[in-house]
Amino acid sequence: MKLLLANPNATERMTQACAKLARAVALPGTDIVEWTNRRGPAVIDGYETDATAARALAADLPAVTPLPDAVVLAGFGDYGTRTVKDGLAVPVVALPEAALAYALTLRPRFTIVTTSSRMIPYTEQVVERLGFAARCRAVCAVELPPIAVGELPADEIVPKLVDVASSTSADLIVLGGARLSPYAAALRASIALTVVEPVACAVTLAESLVRIAARA
Repeated sequence: MKLLLANPNATERMTQACAKLARAVALPGTDIVEWTNRRGPAVIDGYETDATAARALAADLPAVTPLPDAVVLAGFGDYGTRTVKDGLAVPVVALPEAALAYALTLRPRFTIVTTSSRMIPYTEQVVERLGFAARCRAVCAVELPPIAVGELPADEIVPKLVDVASSTSADLIVLGGARLSPYAAALRASIALTVVEPVACAVTLAESLVRIAARA
């Protein structure tokens, strides 16, 4: 099985980080192929950059050859997901739709933690468009540095994630951004809550859709 891991932004380092997470959970026969949206923005931090990414994804993903068995859109946003699905004859899975679907098999409600306070309204809109708003307890944020700065060590980020989770009385946390995904294991070791990591959810869901010969 060949699974295309498509990073909606143009930052190659994020593609590589997501691919590492994907390979850690993929089935032994799954080949994770990295793809970066080189005509997209360096970082997607709101509606305008989402729209820029969406145009490039819709134009460029259908031209990928050979056609993979499935595509994972490796970002916690919209990015014109419906248009991308309509343009490809294979399953396309975005991180938020997979993570929230998995979350509801575990708990009746969830809290999302995103990567900055400016992303909260945007993430709330993504949740609403997917039809999960009634199940979302809250969307909160930890403030990560600009993507160009790089990622902070777990001992700096995980205590902030714990504080946010505790303040919302959550019983399940969805990590609302691929930049937060590498902290999932450390967070699980630090708090007695269910933690849903979206890259793992999207990869395993895409594999399942291929196995049952389904597409959106």
